[in-house]
Amino acid sequence: MATGRLFLWSAARGEWVSCPPDEITWLDRRLLSGDEDLTLHRAPRCAGLRYVHHRWELFSRDTTYRVYLAPAAAGTPLAAEAVQRTACHVLPVAPARYEPLPVVLAEGSWLVSVGAWVLRLRLDVPARPRPDPAVQDGTRQVTTQAGTIVRRASVPGEDAVARVRGYFERNATARLAMAYYYQEFILGLAAPQTVPMTDVVIALDLSGEGAVSDYKKLLQGLIWKERGHARDLADFLLANGLLTPADLDEARQVAAENERSGVCDMARQRLRYRQKGN
Repeated sequence: MATGRLFLWSAARGEWVSCPPDEITWLDRRLLSGDEDLTLHRAPRCAGLRYVHHRWELFSRDTTYRVYLAPAAAGTPLAAEAVQRTACHVLPVAPARYEPLPVVLAEGSWLVSVGAWVLRLRLDVPARPRPDPAVQDGTRQVTTQAGTIVRRASVPGEDAVARVRGYFERNATARLAMAYYYQEFILGLAAPQTVPMTDVVIALDLSGEGAVSDYKKLLQGLIWKERGHARDLADFLLANGLLTPADLDEARQVAAENERSGVCDMARQRLRYRQKGN
């Protein structure tokens, strides 16, 4: 979990400025554009940076613009288009009264894009102490509490993000299915609910009723190398930019085309036939 000191680049001062951990740093109209861009919002209706639970988060209450976060690689131009193209996290436009899930910042240099404006960030994390060898592999230890066997919560593998991203690149159907299934989470709705699996199967013309469940199990295996993390799956996929509003847009377009072309009707008939046969 990333901790440390967060800095943003001040073009006006020509230096890095520290973000105070005891207050929110608002990425508002003044900070981004010097009050020039009137399409940008003022606090608290904008994006911001905050230090909570011993980590820095990027969050957004912006009801107009998506907020893009991209690594500040050498040679990356300070242009909104470049940040949006290379973004690893996208915070969707916030509903009027709620904010989407925040993004936890990792150590390193970052670029944030809001509208046409780009801000440079740098998170410096101090060296971490070595873990106690006796508990180094404690995430999978079994302990007892009042005679009950309890398994400690495991953490994602170091290459979990890369494995899921590679899987989604190879299997667009799985990516679109999960985006459609978790669409309320992607949109940042309050108390989000998943879309019924049968509706996902019909909308995207998946192979069978258990397709979404199979995708969820496979993804849990890629991330945690075990099942039992269904409740954590949406948070992991969204927090790591593995499902974005762009994926949801694509999934909805496919669903709309399937509805127009009659594919959804055929899928409904197929499901009804199978249910009668059972």
